[in-house]
Amino acid sequence: MRAAGCSAMAEDQTTWRRPHWRHAAHAPRVVASVVVVVAALGYVVLVKSTRIDHSSLSALVIPQTGLTALKPKPVDAEFVAPTKSAFAAVKEAASSDPGETGGYGKEWSGSTSSGDAATQLVEFLPTSAQARLVRAEAEAEYSDKSSLQAAHITVTARFSVPTVPGAFGVRVATAKSSTTSATTGTAIVFQQGRVVAVEYLQSSTGGLSRADATTVAEAEHALLERSEPGFSMTRTTRPLALSLLCGLATLVVAGLILFLPGLLRRRRARRQARQREQARYEYRARGGKAMRRRRPPAWAQRARSAGSIR
Repeated sequence: MRAAGCSAMAEDQTTWRRPHWRHAAHAPRVVASVVVVVAALGYVVLVKSTRIDHSSLSALVIPQTGLTALKPKPVDAEFVAPTKSAFAAVKEAASSDPGETGGYGKEWSGSTSSGDAATQLVEFLPTSAQARLVRAEAEAEYSDKSSLQAAHITVTARFSVPTVPGAFGVRVATAKSSTTSATTGTAIVFQQGRVVAVEYLQSSTGGLSRADATTVAEAEHALLERSEPGFSMTRTTRPLALSLLCGLATLVVAGLILFLPGLLRRRRARRQARQREQARYEYRARGGKAMRRRRPPAWAQRARSAGSIR
């Protein structure tokens, strides 16, 4: 009964110890996984560089008009700083949020007539509410009679663009002066989210019509529908050197956690093996010395041997 009881106790002890050693064996992998996850989160949050890319606003302006009367490539394209904007609402928005305020303009010249030209300007604002203020200012430029008369401009027609929701269109005529010839023009203003688009087509020969202006406005509106949601001038980059350093440090730490315990166990096992071997050697050495101490002297062994012969 005692033997059976001892056997049961031994089995119970073995059963309880196994989970402990099993968990201990998995601990380095768990800790290494936690280190990798924490390092990845820290990399995403901390290792980054943020800058404002004004040139990215060019993505909000059509690359070409698609009109045969105009050259395919623009003759001018540039960022328009808020301080140079013609709209007071843009300057006000830039004072509180310069990283999300700016304009970009492109200009195309005529392919045959030097009097044909087109400009496309977009103003990017932090919010849609601020964009509505800019749109109202842009529409007022082509509705203020006193300002138009001072520039010798006459409004000949107003229209809407059914394919561009909320678009404001106007046809104007500019009288001939001592320095300029008579021209006709078409302006279309519309808003898409946080962007206000202002388009103006000018022709001295009547080659650019209201239909051409509508074509350009539809292309610009289609582009803004795709590009405006989620657009930002803020660009986040991650320095290559710091990224490599973080990755290398994570690998080193995780590797140490995974392999160092095994190396230490093997080193300890070798040390214990050497200690056991040394103990056996010392034990054998001590035993040999004891046997030599107990052995009778040589003359006694010879006398004993001689006595046994007799």
